[in-house]
Amino acid sequence: MATNENAPKGKTEKSAELDPLDSVFSQLERRVEALAQRLKAALEENGKLKAANATAEADRQKLRADLAEAKKAAGKGDEAGAALRRYETERAEVRARIERLIASLEGA
Repeated sequence: MATNENAPKGKTEKSAELDPLDSVFSQLERRVEALAQRLKAALEENGKLKAANATAEADRQKLRADLAEAKKAAGKGDEAGAALRRYETERAEVRARIERLIASLEGA
C-alpha cells in the first residue's frame, strides 16, 4: 500500500502495522459470511428434508393401515372360502343321502 508522504511518520507506521490485521479480519469476515450462507442453506435443506420425512411417515402409516385392512380382508376371504368348502361338502353328502334314499324307495 502506498503511504501518504504528507502523513506524520507515527501514523504511517501504525497504518503499516494495521494493514496485515485488516487483511486478516477481512479474510475472517469473508469466511464467516461464507459459513453463515452455508448454515442458512443447510437449515433450509434440513427443513425440506423434515417436511419430506413427515410426508413419507404419513404415507407409511397409510400403507400400514391398508396392509392391516388387506390382511383382515384376506382372513375373511379365507374364512369365507373355508365356509364355502364346508357347505359344498355338506351339500354333496346331502345329495348322496337323497340319492340313496331315492334308490332305496325305488327298490322297494
